[in-house]
Amino acid sequence: MKLSEMSQTSAKRINKVLESRFGFAINYDNLSIAKAQRLGETISLNLNKIRHSADFHRAETNPRYMELLTVQEGLNTWLTEQHQQLNEGEVGNAEVLLAAKDMVDSVQDTIEKVGKMQNEQLPQLLDSIRDQIGSEQADAFKNAVGATLDQLMQNLQSAREGVDTGVRVLSGEAVDQPMALPGDELGAELPPPPESDFDAEEPADGFAATDAAVGGTETLGRELR
Repeated sequence: MKLSEMSQTSAKRINKVLESRFGFAINYDNLSIAKAQRLGETISLNLNKIRHSADFHRAETNPRYMELLTVQEGLNTWLTEQHQQLNEGEVGNAEVLLAAKDMVDSVQDTIEKVGKMQNEQLPQLLDSIRDQIGSEQADAFKNAVGATLDQLMQNLQSAREGVDTGVRVLSGEAVDQPMALPGDELGAELPPPPESDFDAEEPADGFAATDAAVGGTETLGRELR
């Protein structure tokens, strides 16, 4: 596979090229986006040093140089895939949030229907009962049905508040029982962040720079065969 063809393939496939041609593969499972970006910057720095060296005219015939280019292409492809997944995740989250908000609207619609029964339908029906049957029966109906509708309205309003709270938690507008951060209980300070392991050393020659980017398992997080 040529490097020009790799931009049209996946990071997984490029990883197979690394393993078959250079004897290692990048462990993407243990690679974060931030670490991949820092590693990409280090590789770019080393590539630039090679390109400005006296040996650049034979760089493309050097396996170490081609190895570094392949690693860079794999990282760039993987980062693009991660950003695409994040964007797809944002669309999916929006769809879920809209569906949850639709539940709130549905409960609100029911509240409005019950309110219409209380304020419009019940008074009209009571007047008809008084005219057609009698006041005693109208009062009895009002006591029975009115109390039922009042209780139903209270339950619906409580349900709406519960669903609305759930939507706010889902959207991040409210936090339901937030988790304690590590060390909160003891008042302990978190340890300082570890020093970066991507500091590139000044190469002795044009191609020694590749070792800083691909020569160690800690830097690439790669799996040796």
